[in-house]
Amino acid sequence: MTYKMLEPSNKYCRAYFTEEDIAMLESVAKFVNKEVMPRRQDLEGGWHRDEKLSEATIDELYERLVKLGVQKANIPVQHGGLGLSFLSRIAVAEEISRGDCGLATDVGKIHWVIGALVAAKRDDLLAGLAPKLIGDEPWTACVCISEPGGGANIEDPTQEGRSITTIAKDEGDSWVLKGHKIWPGPSGPSEAFQRAKRKGILGYLTVATTDPNQGRDGIALFWVPDGTPGLRFSNPFEKMGMSFTDRNCEIWYEDVRIPKENRLAGPGRDADILHYAIVGAGRLVGGARCVGVAAAMFELGLNWTANRDIVGKPVRERSMFAGILGELARDIEAARAYYLQTAYYMTHPEIYGPPWSLPQVARCSAARSMAADTAIKVGNKIMELMGSYGYVFESNLEKYLRDIKIIQLWLGGPQRDRLDIALGYYPFKW
Repeated sequence: MTYKMLEPSNKYCRAYFTEEDIAMLESVAKFVNKEVMPRRQDLEGGWHRDEKLSEATIDELYERLVKLGVQKANIPVQHGGLGLSFLSRIAVAEEISRGDCGLATDVGKIHWVIGALVAAKRDDLLAGLAPKLIGDEPWTACVCISEPGGGANIEDPTQEGRSITTIAKDEGDSWVLKGHKIWPGPSGPSEAFQRAKRKGILGYLTVATTDPNQGRDGIALFWVPDGTPGLRFSNPFEKMGMSFTDRNCEIWYEDVRIPKENRLAGPGRDADILHYAIVGAGRLVGGARCVGVAAAMFELGLNWTANRDIVGKPVRERSMFAGILGELARDIEAARAYYLQTAYYMTHPEIYGPPWSLPQVARCSAARSMAADTAIKVGNKIMELMGSYGYVFESNLEKYLRDIKIIQLWLGGPQRDRLDIALGYYPFKW
């Protein structure tokens, strides 16, 4: 079944998008409907989580998305990319997430890394990476933030980086990194990403400190190219969701030496990029992914209740059930409107202030918080409407619910979201 209000031409407000943007989003939506939706179970390797089936499916769909132009979406035009607007890119994330938010996360890591380089105004590093990304060969990249002892401490702006234990030592023409990261993704050694239809991993964007006692002035972001000596990896974690689409493991930095220019910015600016290009923007894009998943689960519910009867009448036409579906539709529309509004704020700093400011990060946190809560609510309610059928693997619903939970948890989690929302209105510390 098709629903007019779920089509890109109707759900994306033209106050934010041009007709060209809408046409592009319609192309992505058609790809997702035709190519991703039928392969949702294969992306996890089926019920028995066959890793080979999963990797083959992920890589095939990733390659096709690269040929659609998704990989080069946010690479500046002067480097051969499409230079899409921030709003367009996060709407693309929503559309891909309708099919599979793990696939959208896998594709989105390149955007995350490139976004940090753009924010740092590092055209020199972009010039080195762009030639690989503007072609048809699929690449990935890794973002490394969390540490075993800290939880969400690094994302907490009031701690000002003092909890970071990965240390970068200045040794003249080089930086030497020593430390331990957990949950980076997609992570692992080079060979984990060198497959028939996956070219490889470009490197690891790493949050570190030059001196934790310096607070914000010590925060530093480094680009560690793939193959740099001194990187050691654990086996990947076995997880509740996103089993293979976002490969997570631990990374140890054992005197990892990188060129001096591989620090993205400089003292006093790295903290801004951390809270904008990594934390704020990451939460906002996560919100878009949650909305995509919510919309997909809602559509499953619409179709199911259209084909099940209560005394000769479709379930969804009974007032109690129609009221539930109407409430879920309202919540999805509101979550989408809010993340798009926040993206508009982020791209107009001349009006709303720097994107790394506490009010802007508060809005990004609110967008993720609202969208994640909505997605989980939608999944639970649709499962109630579908009954036992929604609980089985073949329904696709339970996979959406398992996958979406981690988007609510990463980059600080729901409690950190709420604290950062409050910080947008008034200052406080622990």
